[in-house]
Amino acid sequence: MKSIRSPLELARWLIAADMVALLFSPPLTNLVELALYLLMLGSGDLRARFLRSVRQPMALAALVFLAVVTLGLTYSIGSWDESFGMWWGWRKLLLLPIAVALFDDPAWKRRLAWTLVLVSLAAALASYAGELLHVTYYLYGPGVTIRNHATQGMIFSVAAFTAVLLLKAGTPSRAQRLFLAGAALLLIANAVFVTTGRSGYLVATVLTVALVIGWPGARTDLFRRAGLAAGALVIALAVLASSPVVRERTLQGVHETERALHHSEAVTSMSERVVYLRNTLKLIAARPFIGYGTGAFETAYGRLVAGRTGVDGLVAHDPHNQFLNTLTENGLPGLAALLWLIVAAFRQRCSQPYRLLGLGVLAAWCATSLFSSHFSTFSEGRFIALWMGAFLARE
Repeated sequence: MKSIRSPLELARWLIAADMVALLFSPPLTNLVELALYLLMLGSGDLRARFLRSVRQPMALAALVFLAVVTLGLTYSIGSWDESFGMWWGWRKLLLLPIAVALFDDPAWKRRLAWTLVLVSLAAALASYAGELLHVTYYLYGPGVTIRNHATQGMIFSVAAFTAVLLLKAGTPSRAQRLFLAGAALLLIANAVFVTTGRSGYLVATVLTVALVIGWPGARTDLFRRAGLAAGALVIALAVLASSPVVRERTLQGVHETERALHHSEAVTSMSERVVYLRNTLKLIAARPFIGYGTGAFETAYGRLVAGRTGVDGLVAHDPHNQFLNTLTENGLPGLAALLWLIVAAFRQRCSQPYRLLGLGVLAAWCATSLFSSHFSTFSEGRFIALWMGAFLARE
């Protein structure tokens, strides 16, 4: 690494460090972000950059969403600890306008992309070694080297997608091209054949389709591109179906969902999700306009299911759906602000392949957030905020 000559350079490296830290250590992530915030506050140039970044609709939308979440504190029915904790957790969205302010240089976008590929490849190799040698790094089994199996599958899929697009961006040597191609294969193979997270499978599928639809420089008509996307989807599903790990996890999810729909009392991951969905829709119907307040989901849900038994009586921390969670807590204004953020991101204009990098991953997060709250979780939420900000920043 070259010597750091300015606050701007240091801030950019801190964003890269944050992206790495969030994959492994929450305490280290918080320390890196504290250093980043202090640097942003202490530098006049960085403060000016931040203020200019807010002129971009995506950065402004992130701050508007934070304002809606803050307003939700004033009427939340949740305990102060729950409400403040949720509000404090949403500070991760500040990473989006900060990254917009810092990554107006395509060369730095490229460096950030390479950072993810290199770190993810190292983690994937350790995952393969853990599987072969039966070495457990975390609580989730020998093959998990990044936080948990869901996060790992998502990140490895994103890193493989990034490696492919870096190939398209042009590399100075044949060795680098071979390295990126090998990295992409090793990463996606781990996400499909080793890692057991269903979110990772969905991310891999969405990114495969995004790669075909948005391939930089492709000049095909709408119908031809739609046909190519359909073909890519079939191929992605066929590859997933070839994996015993994917088949087992998918069939498990289907069977659990079927039992839940028939009102089985068995407590499983999918049965919980089905019950949470039913009850969350009842909560929303009762208070759709302003919701129950920031951090109030668990309290509102607990009141609804009080006295019930079995899986229907379990108290949920969130409905495993980001959009329903936001609608329940912050009502229609909160959902509108979140959707505005997503739409504003798709309207950003920047160079390829970085625009496809940003939008492809955003589309994948929107898909997984139908089954989880991946905009608000610690690692996934931070990742998408800084990823969108960095790669969709106007140059």
